[in-house]
Amino acid sequence: MLFALALAAALPDADACYAATEEPEAALALAQGLQGFIYGYPVVDLLKQRHNETSRVAPDQPVAAPVNRIAIYPHLLTPETQGQLRAANADTLYLNAWLDLSQGPVMLDVPALGARYYTLAFMDLYGRPVHLGTRTNGGVARRYALVGPGATPPPGGEAVMLATDTVWMLGRVLATDAADVAAARALAQRIRIGAPPGAPVKEAEPLRPFESIAFFAMLNTALKELPMRAGEDALMAQFDAAGFGPSVSFDADALPPARALGLGCALRIGPQVLARRGFKPTNVRNGWMWSGEMADPGYDYLLRAEVARGGYVNDPRESIYPAAITDERGELLTGERSYRIRFAPGELPPVDAFWSLSAYDRASSQLVANAIARYSIGDRTVGLVRDADGGLTLRLSATPPPGGTANWLPVPPGPFHLVLRLYLPQAAALAGDYAPPPVERVGE
Repeated sequence: MLFALALAAALPDADACYAATEEPEAALALAQGLQGFIYGYPVVDLLKQRHNETSRVAPDQPVAAPVNRIAIYPHLLTPETQGQLRAANADTLYLNAWLDLSQGPVMLDVPALGARYYTLAFMDLYGRPVHLGTRTNGGVARRYALVGPGATPPPGGEAVMLATDTVWMLGRVLATDAADVAAARALAQRIRIGAPPGAPVKEAEPLRPFESIAFFAMLNTALKELPMRAGEDALMAQFDAAGFGPSVSFDADALPPARALGLGCALRIGPQVLARRGFKPTNVRNGWMWSGEMADPGYDYLLRAEVARGGYVNDPRESIYPAAITDERGELLTGERSYRIRFAPGELPPVDAFWSLSAYDRASSQLVANAIARYSIGDRTVGLVRDADGGLTLRLSATPPPGGTANWLPVPPGPFHLVLRLYLPQAAALAGDYAPPPVERVGE
């Protein structure tokens, strides 16, 4: 009776999973499946995203394009247009593309963008980014060759080596405000991928692999194609023993009931494990947390999975995102209270490009609609009022503050977190010597 629950479409409930820990075979499968869930989280998440962005899975889908073609978001992101992106910024126009390098290197031509900041982040299936853009080329025109594992760089382009044949390109082009979006979009349209497009976009059901044991079927298919990473032979052997490793073929219908239950329970408790143990900040100051290891977690699979769950990251040299979930008293941020952040003179974020602050719903990491449609505030915000001493005080609340909205960042009405973005951070920020000021509670 206990094991029969694992074969149902829905994941086992908490009671079944607790009971499974007392059954040796189910407990072993749970342990192996949990390791597989943590290891495979970015792989499956990205493959899910590829399907959902190269197919038409919703009538209000913000972007969809065949593999090897770029889709450009129509405008700066809002709660209505953010789609599947988590913790999306509202500072730049996004470009989205899925690349297939399995048939050989793919050429990429970028125009001269001059002083306008942009970056193209190429994410392999392990969630590691490689950037091209203002920081790497100074804004001049370039031709690149995107080269997958085992391939030989071709002549005629600057080689960019990538670890997997499936690559997600997420580009960002600065748009100073809504009126500047057309100019940013015109430049983005000149970025070209020199490879045949994949299958045309068609209507399809969205993939939801985290909701069923289909997760392990997707992971199994991917592991057969991904290059073996050094030092992971024993781990892959464990995955083989569990039925989803690279040397076996996963068949959910043929799984022994105990193993099916254990794998289902791994998917049930996996998200809780990530939420509680995955993120390990290397810096915590004034309530702000960030980690210099997030762009390349190495063999820290928990951190790698939690980074993916939170929306992926950039190379720190490109941008760093200190986050805050508590105020100066150590209590969780909530829209039921009002806050301020005061940057004293000379203490604004040290950047070579720009900085901004955004607020997100804590549970979903998504933007939430507000009365003035402001989803970031920073050094490019028009009309900011400086303090008498030249400092800058930002007001954070769910309703307009008494002093006016010039320095107001609206926050969600319930639990939320903050992300402070530093684009092209200077040495003090990269070294951890700069700490943003605390989030102070006001009005009590």
